[in-house]
Amino acid sequence: MTRVAITTDRFDFVAPEYVGFGLEPAAVPCVDVVAAGEEILTRALEAASDADLLLITSARTVELLWPGGGMPPTSVVTVGPRSAAAVEAAGGRVVVTGRSGLADLLDGAADELGAARVAFPHAAGTDPGLVARLRTLVSDLEEQVIYRAVPVAPEPTPVDAVVFASPSAVTGWLLARGFEDVVVGVIGPTTQAAVGRHRMPEVVAPRPSHHSLARALTSYLEVSV
Repeated sequence: MTRVAITTDRFDFVAPEYVGFGLEPAAVPCVDVVAAGEEILTRALEAASDADLLLITSARTVELLWPGGGMPPTSVVTVGPRSAAAVEAAGGRVVVTGRSGLADLLDGAADELGAARVAFPHAAGTDPGLVARLRTLVSDLEEQVIYRAVPVAPEPTPVDAVVFASPSAVTGWLLARGFEDVVVGVIGPTTQAAVGRHRMPEVVAPRPSHHSLARALTSYLEVSV
């Protein structure tokens, strides 16, 4: 069985996607998530309540701002099913759910975003090109960086493959390990570029999700191993 290093700190959420494809996930976290200060989180909460639309690009945003539920009645636009599920579990109201990340969402929901006051709490390191594009679409945009992922050196756990969902995780991995003798899989163009500065990844998820990456990794291994 192929052993796959899961480099996010959310192993319990991610691991089942790989188990479902007959892979053996191993917890090898390469990031530590640090929340913004109380003042910024408070401003983000106020903006979410005052906005016409709330743009959510990760389940972690919901967990940080509304850990006990109680989201405001603001209509929510999300990038995918996982973030939509987190919103609904916290009592929010999803009106648009994307399927292929923020770029796809901006294409599909441009009219809704352009006609509204939009609140956008997000992580540091969100693709700057997409954030710039969002700013051109939305005339009234309130955005706060509410958390950041700090790279950390991973444990020397033996693995056959490694998967990354952020450039920060790539940086963390390289603090103590290299890409020799492992199959590398990535989610998203920014993460692909981070790995590509050192070597090209063997597997790139066709959609921005661990389910998609696990499927693509399994297909690659079936052909190459």
